[in-house]
Amino acid sequence: MNTVSAVYVDALLHFSSLDRDVVMTERNAIEKSHLRQLRNLFNSQPLDADGLIQRKHLLEVLTGEGAHHFKALGIQLPVAKALFRLLDVEDTRTVAVDEYVYGLLHLKGNAATIHMATLMYQSKRLLFKVQRISNLVEDRVMPMLMGVDPHLLGARSAAQLQNGVSI
Repeated sequence: MNTVSAVYVDALLHFSSLDRDVVMTERNAIEKSHLRQLRNLFNSQPLDADGLIQRKHLLEVLTGEGAHHFKALGIQLPVAKALFRLLDVEDTRTVAVDEYVYGLLHLKGNAATIHMATLMYQSKRLLFKVQRISNLVEDRVMPMLMGVDPHLLGARSAAQLQNGVSI
């Protein structure tokens, strides 16, 4: 009797696992379909010369035709807006469509995944700001330390002066 019960339970677990795999595959296919449709909606909006979508056009999709897709993906409007702000590292109010859709895909994970993505984008933003400050120091402060008026030099001349090349 125990052997029959063990075989029955084993078969039940096996079929349950297969059923779970089928359900997950179907769910993933549906999510990919929604993401593909969102990507098409974003690409139908006016894009700039670099293929970036502006915040106002993205919001039109979020509150218009795309609202159904976000709801189906389980992503709320404030989260979608926050993702845009995270991806807009340079504060240009634009992001690449593919980068945004890829970010939406990562939002489907657990809290730790979302937290890690947030930290990654915040570090990108911080790196961009540090690079801007570094460029400012190279262009303005270094020539002043060398005794040259930075307004009289171009960026190239300032870099040459910093590297020890005489002008």
